[in-house]
Amino acid sequence: WWATAETKDLQWRDMGRDHALKSTEWLLRDDGSVMQSVHYNPGDGRQKFTSSNAVLTYENHAPAGARVFTHSHQGFSAEGTWSRGQGWAVYGFAEAYRATGEPRLLQASEKAAAWALDHLPEDDVPWYDFLDQGVHFRNRDTSAAAILAGGLLRLSEVEKDQARASGYRQRGEQIVQSLVDRYLAPNGALRHGCTTRPFDGMVLYGDYYLLEDLLCLESHQ
Repeated sequence: WWATAETKDLQWRDMGRDHALKSTEWLLRDDGSVMQSVHYNPGDGRQKFTSSNAVLTYENHAPAGARVFTHSHQGFSAEGTWSRGQGWAVYGFAEAYRATGEPRLLQASEKAAAWALDHLPEDDVPWYDFLDQGVHFRNRDTSAAAILAGGLLRLSEVEKDQARASGYRQRGEQIVQSLVDRYLAPNGALRHGCTTRPFDGMVLYGDYYLLEDLLCLESHQ
């Protein structure tokens, strides 16, 4: 989409739209939750797949270009919902809709947002995986919260229904306020970010997206 704006060549916009739509098909579950990774048959009929430096043997009889199996590198399991991925789905599909005007991408962002908001804990900062609520690994992920807040703020800008847009804005503000009140260290960095469990510390992109959220709120009073 950046390339389209720079070159005025619409093939890049169309390529981005097709990629985003394939992501909604492969990564977004029917209930609005997302999976982290999809492995597909690239056309060579492979039976071994590399995932985060691990080699996985998986029976593959899928046609070329078809999905073989799903996997999570940083979440609890393939059946779980990695919270940073959920946040990026809300954010990314909202931006995809802004760039293309494709209604299915707005619907995907809304669907992912609804699921995330229905499953947030009391302080609005998710566990690293929504499936594992501190049972096996006691990891929150403030970076996931910052990204989700950014997605909600972007949804509020592109949503045509004013009541719904206001609701997204309100929840985005609420998440940002919780991060500032409960998770901000004296040096201004977010605590309790999680790259891959059991890591618990400061994660650079948590700080990046929180700053982006604050700038967005400041510029859209």
